[in-house]
Amino acid sequence: MSRRLRIEEEKAKQLKDELQEEEDKIKLQQERIFGPLVWRRLQNGIKIQDLQELYFEKAIDLVLSAFVQEDVLFRNTKFKDDSASIKSFTSRLIYKLNDRASIIAIDDDNDGFVAGVLILNPVQKCDFGRVYSRTMLVEGEAYRGITDFMNYINRKVDVFQQCNCDIYLRYYLLCIHPEYRGRRLGYQMMMVGLDIARHLNIPIAMGVFNSYSLQKLARKIGIDQTLFEYQYVKWADRNGGLVFCDPGAGNYTCNVMVGVVPPPPEPEAPPEPEKKEPKGKSTRADKKKAKSKK
Repeated sequence: MSRRLRIEEEKAKQLKDELQEEEDKIKLQQERIFGPLVWRRLQNGIKIQDLQELYFEKAIDLVLSAFVQEDVLFRNTKFKDDSASIKSFTSRLIYKLNDRASIIAIDDDNDGFVAGVLILNPVQKCDFGRVYSRTMLVEGEAYRGITDFMNYINRKVDVFQQCNCDIYLRYYLLCIHPEYRGRRLGYQMMMVGLDIARHLNIPIAMGVFNSYSLQKLARKIGIDQTLFEYQYVKWADRNGGLVFCDPGAGNYTCNVMVGVVPPPPEPEAPPEPEKKEPKGKSTRADKKKAKSKK
């Protein structure tokens, strides 16, 4: 191979490497722009980030496998045995997730395992209509019974009027994987919900909390005003039979609760540098004493 040809090949290789490097930079920038926003990193290796479409299926699987087994409404209506209800509920979840306000907890130390899901929905006064909730196609006897109850609860409260706001952030559904409970992950995700509300300039947070544990958690983060409370023993079917026969220990009511989104916490002040006392001039005698000690 001639020297000239070798130089041309080296130039071509260098140009190819430069183009590849430029493409890698552009790809990295796109990933930063369109990648999920990580809201919080916990010490146990879990990160809380935006729930993007990539994780929709895993999030729904977690809700269907864990949430519906334990939630008061779903557990008491035999939802898990009604395939039509499951299909209808899944469609509703996908609709809610498309609001792009929900978050997901991922365990980086466990191959990206989905540890929790919090579905959030900004609700604007101009777009709000109770008609949608009542007329949206609901299939399955079990899910129809759940939506009838929730529609009754929602009709009892006008958050916009009672809180004097044009928009609020609704905590729609919180689900933590059983293996990750007892680590305050639910609390951390609920707190991130307030961060999202601040990010979206939403002044009010709201939720329909149907268990004592969720009500307690809501109060802990500042969603502590109860606008409406309904006792489960009052809800009966068409024949007058009790629907919620086993709400669980402490779960006596379903509460509509709201709270004002607080301002962000002030950053901690940096520690003040230690003041060092100025050293006096040492005499010859001091130097001799220091030398003798050595």
